[in-house]
Amino acid sequence: MLFTIKSPKSERFFLQYFNGFRPHGKNKIEKLFKVGVSFVKALYKYFIKKTAQFLRLFGYLFIYTDKGMRAFKRLVVQKLIWSRGRLGRMVATATVMSIAFFVFLFGKVFNSSRFVNSQEINPIYLANVTDIIPQRNTALTVLPENRQRTEPIVYVVEGGDTLSDIGNKFKISVDALRYVNNLSDLAYLKVGQEVVIPPVAGLVHKVASGDSLQSIANKYDVPSQAIADFNYILDTSKLAVGTELVIPGAKVPEPIVIPSVPAQIRQGPAVDTSASKGWCMWPTTVRIISQYFSWYHNGLDIATPWGSSPPLFACAGGTVTRAGWDPWGLGLHVRIDHGNGYETVYGHMARIDVSYGERVSRGESIGTMGSTGRSTGPHIHFTINYKGTPQNPLNYIN
Repeated sequence: MLFTIKSPKSERFFLQYFNGFRPHGKNKIEKLFKVGVSFVKALYKYFIKKTAQFLRLFGYLFIYTDKGMRAFKRLVVQKLIWSRGRLGRMVATATVMSIAFFVFLFGKVFNSSRFVNSQEINPIYLANVTDIIPQRNTALTVLPENRQRTEPIVYVVEGGDTLSDIGNKFKISVDALRYVNNLSDLAYLKVGQEVVIPPVAGLVHKVASGDSLQSIANKYDVPSQAIADFNYILDTSKLAVGTELVIPGAKVPEPIVIPSVPAQIRQGPAVDTSASKGWCMWPTTVRIISQYFSWYHNGLDIATPWGSSPPLFACAGGTVTRAGWDPWGLGLHVRIDHGNGYETVYGHMARIDVSYGERVSRGESIGTMGSTGRSTGPHIHFTINYKGTPQNPLNYIN
């Protein structure tokens, strides 16, 4: 009896083949290419799967965030409606405090940014380079021209000075200088004489008993607030007697003029003043006419360049009926009566060389040209009046 021994077959032993990872191909290049393609496919599937999971997670986050915000909004609205505005101040305070805390916490970060301010260059760096020239800026405070002085000053008259020259130098009108220094119409300046110069184009008023800010303002025709501001008056209801106040832009009060009529004026022979005779001569040495006679201008303006004071002459013989200051704009002026109803007037003079009641002859010097009174430059306002009515001087001048 023959026995044959065979290999036992047991289910515990098995052979598993990983054919999915085994490359197929005829050669190594083909096998390597197939392995690469398989890797790329697997990586693409993995990326698609993770992207889908991320988008799903982001969608859930957006949905729940929206629901949370809506729920918070409903809660706030319910609380505000339930409290009927009692929480309004609390909410506003919390908002403002939150903003202030944010600025306090992060303000330094924004302030140090280049978009907010430029960074300063280190001085040590500037000292070691030659292609950068540092620039230093100096801030100057310039006072306005009309506020450079707040106190009157005393000016000592020098040789050749006139009130017009002093006024032009300090930009003060001759009227103001005469009023402040109590100078009369016939007063002349002497070398070494002291003249008070107001600090502005105005006057200086010394407070007397009974004066008030409003009464002073009415007297000089200026706003009371301008006086208070310039003199730094805090209590406008009380003014100390004897205090000197600067009145900016003040007008010289018009004096009450009482004409003095002499007992007798020596009259000379009447001049032949017929228009055909040309009885009046040209009253000065310059022939620049800056303004002619018209219905709104009652005379002839004869001008001269700045810095010169040409002489003035009587255009015909006559008697001086006025020689002094005219408070209504002519400044220093002379009036001459030529008889037969004719009179000549010479205004804005710098100096007067004749006096009241004096007899003058044709061509005699009566003073010099100036810019006193209401004047914008050196000139003479020459007027011929016939029985008080202004005439065109060019009709009578030879």
